[in-house]
Amino acid sequence: MRFNDKEIAKVSYTKGDLEGILNHMRPQGNEWSDWYQQPCFKERYFKLKGNLLYYYRVNEQDQGPLGVLVLENAHVAYERPHKGIHFAFSLTFKVQDKFRDNEAKHIFSCRCEADVNTWVSALKTSSYEYWRSQCIILRTKLAMKTGKDPILEYLKNHNSEANVNIKVEIKKTKTKETKSTFYSQMETSTFYSSSTTSCSSERKVSSVNETSSVDNFITF
Repeated sequence: MRFNDKEIAKVSYTKGDLEGILNHMRPQGNEWSDWYQQPCFKERYFKLKGNLLYYYRVNEQDQGPLGVLVLENAHVAYERPHKGIHFAFSLTFKVQDKFRDNEAKHIFSCRCEADVNTWVSALKTSSYEYWRSQCIILRTKLAMKTGKDPILEYLKNHNSEANVNIKVEIKKTKTKETKSTFYSQMETSTFYSSSTTSCSSERKVSSVNETSSVDNFITF
């Protein structure tokens, strides 16, 4: 799986969907350090955000997470009481590696049964696979009741509304253009009318002046 470390680190500083202190025991691998170390629980602060489960040192959340578990292809289950651990659940991942087992099992323990139930229900409904399956189930139910695929109907309606909006915008632009040409014609017509009236008035004034000058000449 490809991911960006910086983006995942930014998400870790946001508010989580579920947060709390859990005792965590990681799966024992085939590394040289795991041969002499006995599996044990460590107290960690966990934060669930979407399908990402971050874990921190207790009271050191501001310094960034120690690691993250991507909750895809994971199986969440309750654990039976074992070695004094009464309230526990597990996360099992499928591992594709020649030198490891086919499964990697993380075990978590809580303080009470109510905490176990809240964490298990939250982890089961946090993966992308879960929400995709819920979408498929809801889509088939709606198709059986209405006889139509709801997603295809939504896409058709969305495309038709987009086409209508485009046509309305085109009409608005056309009306704006016609209005501007109309006003320009009106302005030019008024300009020509004003110019003709001014020319006629000038002619009238000149004719009056000429007649007056002629009369004055005759009388003189």
